[in-house]
Amino acid sequence: MQGHEIELELQLIEKVKKGERFAFDFLVDKYKEKAFALAFNMVGNYEDAKDVLQDAFVRAYVNVKDFRTDSSFYTWFYRILVNLCRDFLRRKSAAKRIRPSPLKLKYEEEETIDVVDNRPNPFEVTLSKEVKEMIDEAVNLLPEKQRMVFTLKHIQGLKLNEIAVILNCRESTVKVHLYRAMRNLQKSLLPYLSTAGGS
Repeated sequence: MQGHEIELELQLIEKVKKGERFAFDFLVDKYKEKAFALAFNMVGNYEDAKDVLQDAFVRAYVNVKDFRTDSSFYTWFYRILVNLCRDFLRRKSAAKRIRPSPLKLKYEEEETIDVVDNRPNPFEVTLSKEVKEMIDEAVNLLPEKQRMVFTLKHIQGLKLNEIAVILNCRESTVKVHLYRAMRNLQKSLLPYLSTAGGS
């Protein structure tokens, strides 16, 4: 964020601490879309994601007095949200493993390449969809911490130091989880990619 944005945000938070609800509503509007995307990618269900996100905003409002200005609001809020997602997944995992809906990677919207009026043929469209589904399934099978770091980095587009703040760990730990996630994804997808390449 730019310096003036940070200053404005800090002013809003001070207003929230004084009980001015409209200031918190402004922060909710600013972060709700990306925060919902994170919750949805973690819990895999629209209604559950809404519930977890609502709970996260309530907790943030109640505990805003604990917010320290040496970090950004969104990293502080994301930590609350991530912890609630973890709690939710732990409760659900005892009954049934959650299978998230297909993830939307941040670069998906840029996948279409214009090549002189050429459109992909049906086979290419099917292959592209199949590849996405394979990646989604592989990400879903990652251990919790690896999946969380992968989601924050490659879906939310956050920096490593921001992820470290959110997960309350060292940046080196984030790098380890990210490396292991990428290695496990390669292992999961290698048989498919080898088959596709040899066909």
